[in-house]
Amino acid sequence: MAGVIYHSSFVLAATPDVLLNRFTFALAALLFNVTVLAQVNVVTSIRPLQLIASEITQGVSMPAVILENSQDPHHPALRPSQRQQMSEAEIFLWVGPGLETGFDRVAANLDAAVIKALELPLHLYHVGGQPDPHVWLSLANAGLIGEALALELTRQDPLNAALYSNNLDRFSNKLAEHEERINSLLDADTFPPYAVYHDAFQYFETQFGLSHETSFTANEELQPGIRKILQVKNIIEAANAKCIIVNPSVNTEFLQNQLGIKDLKFVEADQLGSGLGSETTYTDFMLGLASSFSNCRNNNQAAQ
Repeated sequence: MAGVIYHSSFVLAATPDVLLNRFTFALAALLFNVTVLAQVNVVTSIRPLQLIASEITQGVSMPAVILENSQDPHHPALRPSQRQQMSEAEIFLWVGPGLETGFDRVAANLDAAVIKALELPLHLYHVGGQPDPHVWLSLANAGLIGEALALELTRQDPLNAALYSNNLDRFSNKLAEHEERINSLLDADTFPPYAVYHDAFQYFETQFGLSHETSFTANEELQPGIRKILQVKNIIEAANAKCIIVNPSVNTEFLQNQLGIKDLKFVEADQLGSGLGSETTYTDFMLGLASSFSNCRNNNQAAQ
């Protein structure tokens, strides 16, 4: 006997096949809704952390990022909409007060799992007596950050645990592959002497066997004075360095006039990944950073 479905003011006779199809559709819709509800709202402070997080959440959700390209993490001046976005996080991933000044006060009041990168068992270096906060510039640290995030995601969203685990494995493999590519691109044994404006790249440099001759400042908020610039000039000339790695905000024309060194090339490298496209991955970002550094090699060869 055919089943009967009651709907509104009419009665519709339904065959077993129709009932089965309706049941299958309803079950699929239920599972879809469970998956949607299971999505964990991951919010990150800066773009590089968002790139790492998106590797782990791929296929489930897209992490949000608080600070925009024009915002300095040292002086973020959060808008109400950004504070609201943080308050809606279920997982908040940031570096620590050594980078995102003032975030600690907001993070302490969040009803979320807060992952502070500087409190993870990372490979840490120091600058000026304090932990260098640019931890994402190490492929090894990126993997450890991804691992911590995958663990918390699995705790909150066990339905997608296998997907997070697979994403973490894939991310680890990508990191290993790109470590080889970057090592080959930079070739530390033959890399020419160079200087950096802001001493922010030691995680990247150490991993790939590089070491700058000198830097202008350990804190990009503090501009170097004339005495410091003259000290840097003497070191650059003594090392025959022909390249300086600079942040995008540095006035290279002013710096060139102060140094007065002929055939000196300024190469821009952005450790915060400002202006990256929406499809950029973490490994794309790191490969781009390596390409920027490799421009110093090109300049040295041209000057010889």
